[in-house]
Formats: sequence, C-alpha cells, structure tokens
Amino acid sequence: MPYIYDFSKLMTIQQIEVHPKEWVEPLFVEYGMGIHGTTPSYFWRVKGTKHTFVIPVMRMNFLSSGDYEKHFTEILESFREDYISWKNQGWIVEWMQKYRDDFSKYISI
Repeated sequence: MPYIYDFSKLMTIQQIEVHPKEWVEPLFVEYGMGIHGTTPSYFWRVKGTKHTFVIPVMRMNFLSSGDYEKHFTEILESFREDYISWKNQGWIVEWMQKYRDDFSKYISI
C-alpha cells in the first residue's frame, strides 16, 4: 500500500535529478529529513507522485556512502521491476492500482 507523508513536516526539502533506466526523464527526487517513529530518517519521493519512501539516516549513509543520486537510482530501478510484476498480474489488488495511478507517467514499460 503506498505510504503518503506530508512533506511540509520536513525541515528542508532538497531535490536531485536521477537517471534510472526505463524511467521518463527528466526525473527528480525530492527528499528531506524527519523522524519516523523515533528514528531520524530520510523521506523521499519521485517529484509529482504521492508515494513516500523512508530510510533511516544511518542506513542511507551506510548504503550510499554519500552518493544519494546512485542510491535513489538503484531503488527506483528495483521498484520498476516490482511495478512491471504488478502490471503483469493485472493490477489485481487496490494497492497495486494506486501505484499504477501514481507512477504510470514516469515508468516506461
């Protein structure tokens, strides 16, 4: 089920251009730091969509080594594989349809 977060709660929202394979370009990710539960985390989404990805700050720093563009690109390429799988299943459940509606103009199939 898509997770939607109110970005107005973030201290600062930054934007970065990313280039995942088979996505419509130009593509931008907007992200900022907030608290998820009790954990400092990055909240991020493809600009123009509602679904918010969340990753703890420490995990993001460990995985990305500071290269946020590479990290976002890799996650979006993986997400595209899931998206295609849901399409091939026929968008059979409501949450899949919500992702379809949110991302259809950004993902090339």
